[in-house]
Amino acid sequence: MVQATFPPVEGVVKKKAYHHGDLRNAIILQATARARSQGERAIILREIAAEIGVSATAAYRHFANRQQLVEEVAAAGFSAMSEKLALPSVLAGEADAGLAAYVDLRNAALAAVTFTGEEPAWSRMMVAGLGESAAVIAAGRETEDLMQEIVDRGVEAGMFLPGTKLRHNRVFWAGVAGLCTHAMFGLQPMGTSEADVDSSRTLDLCMSDMLTDAGREAVAAADLPAGTISAL
Repeated sequence: MVQATFPPVEGVVKKKAYHHGDLRNAIILQATARARSQGERAIILREIAAEIGVSATAAYRHFANRQQLVEEVAAAGFSAMSEKLALPSVLAGEADAGLAAYVDLRNAALAAVTFTGEEPAWSRMMVAGLGESAAVIAAGRETEDLMQEIVDRGVEAGMFLPGTKLRHNRVFWAGVAGLCTHAMFGLQPMGTSEADVDSSRTLDLCMSDMLTDAGREAVAAADLPAGTISAL
């Protein structure tokens, strides 16, 4: 997988002599910068080749076709999203392990929403790739696996029901996907205190079916604030 951290759009790649293997990554980086700014339609290989100072023929040697490059960029988007989701765990004592897992999962979901709001063009491209590309689906599963690890901690701590698998939880993903759709298409203002309240409440509702009775009691007693939580 290509490195997921990308520099700003302007001046991403300077013209240089490329060693074997460098050119492919340089093309992906430049294509990613274009996608982040303008979406998939901006991925034009001959223009990217000219920007980084190589011939179109040299660029095409590294990709079977344009679609392969598009899929690489979309897959890289999920790697970048995973970096956002892999935040340090909320600070909590051992007695709060279950509640910490709950908050970590909610924080991760909010991070996904934030990412789509910050990278709307890239995110729309990522979603489109989920329906067509095995490579993009695999990258999306990596993001899902990060969240499942949090759930597994919550199951062990008695917060989430035994056997809870996010992959099959339509209610949870409906909440996350709905919020992300609002963010990436600008359907509702995001990043405000009101949006944080609405987003947190949506996720709390969508996560409720995963909770044990003890988990519900713990969440109700905690009276968690809206938004990302850094400590309990």
